[in-house]
Amino acid sequence: MAAAVKAVENQTKHSTKEELRVRQEAERSVMPERIGGADLKAPRGVKGAAATYWKQIISRCEDVILIDDLDREMLAVYCQMLVRRDKLNKLCEKLLKEALKNDADGETTEATDKLDGLIKQVAALERNLMTYADKLGFTPQSRVRLAQKRASAAAEDDPASTFFGC
Repeated sequence: MAAAVKAVENQTKHSTKEELRVRQEAERSVMPERIGGADLKAPRGVKGAAATYWKQIISRCEDVILIDDLDREMLAVYCQMLVRRDKLNKLCEKLLKEALKNDADGETTEATDKLDGLIKQVAALERNLMTYADKLGFTPQSRVRLAQKRASAAAEDDPASTFFGC
């Protein structure tokens, strides 16, 4: 398992001033203070509630360079999964009310069995949502990991970084 990623201010590693500067610049490029914008259009399949999620996510990512045109399809799937999660949660609530009503009558129903299966589906869907969120850079750790990659790429491009085994 990979080590947890830390932001510059939380690191105890002794870095050179140049390493810190490059790392901080890379972090700024993925953190919300960054000015820029994501002017992405939703793919054709994103409609209804998924389109609402799309607009909300794009507006929240407006000042952060996380998503580009290559991420459109993955973001579309993520939005559709959010809608699916909402529908499953509503169905869970309906089945729970039905099960509680029938339980008050002293009857056990199929609703409880359906509810158990549905809860497992919701849990699996939420795990998938977290995987997508991590890959899209929506979690704090994934944004810091992206900053690390950008910092190391910038260090590799700097010819001065090869002096003295740095």
